[in-house]
Amino acid sequence: MAQAVAFDVLSDTQADMVDLDTALSALAEFGTADALFVNGDLTANGRVRQYRELFAHLAAAPHPPALFTIGNHDFYNHRTNRVSIDRFLQFTGMPGLYSAHRIGDVKVLRLGTLDGSEKSGHYVVLGADQLAWLAAELDTNVSAPVVVLSHHPLPHTVSGTYDDPVTQAPKMYSRDYAEADQLLTLLEAHPEVLFLSGHSHWNLSRADWFTRARGFAAANTGAVQTGFGPDGRGGERPHDGPFNQGLRIVVEGAAVRVHALDFVTRAVVHTVEFSADKTGASEVDGVTWVEALTHRGAAPKISRS
Repeated sequence: MAQAVAFDVLSDTQADMVDLDTALSALAEFGTADALFVNGDLTANGRVRQYRELFAHLAAAPHPPALFTIGNHDFYNHRTNRVSIDRFLQFTGMPGLYSAHRIGDVKVLRLGTLDGSEKSGHYVVLGADQLAWLAAELDTNVSAPVVVLSHHPLPHTVSGTYDDPVTQAPKMYSRDYAEADQLLTLLEAHPEVLFLSGHSHWNLSRADWFTRARGFAAANTGAVQTGFGPDGRGGERPHDGPFNQGLRIVVEGAAVRVHALDFVTRAVVHTVEFSADKTGASEVDGVTWVEALTHRGAAPKISRS
């Protein structure tokens, strides 16, 4: 029987160390996961002092080994792409903007933009080499779950990315990726994929936080710093009141369970489960905070795949 592997997912810390500390404390309350994914916008604007502060807080808090992706805010330092990328790699220790890893039996693929300047009209430019690499990595997998980490959401996948201007934000999230069509076509051929995206800061309490309608699974990872929602005119507005959310994911064989967590109320907002080798997904009701966060796994190491 496959050993259960657990992952914690945070995104959009954006220099909010108070809420980061709260999230890390909550996630470690009943036993730490096997890996932590910090899915972009590690900083408010990519400053050295912000990276230093972030990693000082991470060093002081109990958490499992971590993987990081780059976000748009990590480029907002009025420096070149090269400076921003090198700074991200220096502080995170990641082997590159994109890479493959294995945690237990689960393959984890990190994606990252080559151009954070937004001069192309997009937040994310993956490039032909990265897309070819991703295709090859997915083709070498059979039916075991694969986690794909990317800071930005894809069109028609999670909250905010659909077309209705009243309940969604098509003005905000329709053009994040220069190669959205190619990436979607690639992922749609792989039902074993769980695509995790942050960036929007939209509330995980929404029913459209997760989908498997496009063939692969996609989940919003929430945000540590400041929530957002629709403004009713195709854009978005800030969430009123405290906001701090993330995910706990448990993979056991082909089975995947995703818990959407609210660290302010210490509540499980949603739980969904699906199987990598079957279609569909189902909502699981009544999961408690203790049940979602209790983990006594074998603590497999993160290795390069």
